[in-house]
Amino acid sequence: MRRLTLLLAAVTLLTTACVDDSRPTTCDEPRVELELDLGAEALTPDAPAVCRDQEVTLRIASEVDGVIHIHGYDAVVPATEVSAGDVLQLTFTAARSGQFPIELHPADDPRGVSVGVFTVHEP
Repeated sequence: MRRLTLLLAAVTLLTTACVDDSRPTTCDEPRVELELDLGAEALTPDAPAVCRDQEVTLRIASEVDGVIHIHGYDAVVPATEVSAGDVLQLTFTAARSGQFPIELHPADDPRGVSVGVFTVHEP
């Protein structure tokens, strides 16, 4: 019985140590601004994160022409055209928590490419 208890304690400790708390340290701030770079196949950083109810400004420097949108936030942040060399600025309130795919529809290929995930944490 003692061995089982020690084994469960070790597994719990190792599992807890492996969990990455990617929660932003800025949850107490009412506004957050994030700088992002958009390439043909990726967003850098690819996992921008904020907390629910924060006013968010995304500044997206684009290397490509196309249309970008955040699934689940389409009503608040409609699909928006981006142009290579320009910086797109999107400002909105992160009212829904969860993970929302960010998709780019390049001008030369309208099918769409998943370039990142926008995460909204509970405060």
